[in-house]
Amino acid sequence: MNKALVQYSRIILTLLTLGGIWLLSATAPAAAATYRMVTLEYPPYEYSEDGVIKGAAVEIVREAFKLMGHEVIIEILPFARSIEMLKNGDADGIFTFFRTPERESFAFFSQEAVVQQRISLWVRKDSKITFDGNLTSLKDYRFGVVRKTSYGERFDGAVKKGTLKIAESYTIEEAIKLLVNGRVDIWVSNHDGAVFELKKIGQSKEVKELLPSLQNIPAYVGFSRKRNLEGLRNDFDAALRTLKKSGKYAIILKGYSH
Repeated sequence: MNKALVQYSRIILTLLTLGGIWLLSATAPAAAATYRMVTLEYPPYEYSEDGVIKGAAVEIVREAFKLMGHEVIIEILPFARSIEMLKNGDADGIFTFFRTPERESFAFFSQEAVVQQRISLWVRKDSKITFDGNLTSLKDYRFGVVRKTSYGERFDGAVKKGTLKIAESYTIEEAIKLLVNGRVDIWVSNHDGAVFELKKIGQSKEVKELLPSLQNIPAYVGFSRKRNLEGLRNDFDAALRTLKKSGKYAIILKGYSH
């Protein structure tokens, strides 16, 4: 075999080898990674019990990441701190997160909702306050809220306009104590979370829900824009859709219903 033919054969072999490597890398699944997610104490969706982080949303997020082939570390922190961590890129994602224009500036929101939340107003059992659906009629009262938590466009908008007066707490339990002790007149919370927490701290008989409820709102996972995680958001949406179609999503929610 002459030298030219040998050299030509080596070139062809090299090209075939490189082509095979490229093909394998192009078709291989994304490498497994570990992501840091932050959330707040917000039962029954996310809460800590005996040092274990659990809840409906926690299980859903874990199952979605498992389908994606990734590990996930979930931390419960004050929500204001969690939001700052997402903004700064110190956390990869946050949940359960209501979509607002301001939040979209620093988060890629999942298209699939993790849970649906019914936002309601709560008062002391002996309260004479009534609600006809018009928040303006309650402008003379003081509302208890958890700091940096969104309660939907209606309530958030009324607060922003200065129509409603609020007192902020760091946790749901603190907000309930403000209500029971007469420091606020009305407490704002999602229905499921309120029922869960009131039962947990033995205050169910001291508080009642006002009807109608304020708003039904979808809650999402927000992924860090700082860390450029739009692709991870897309993968999460696909995994969550799979969970919903399989029936496992409904089973998880049922396990935390009251």
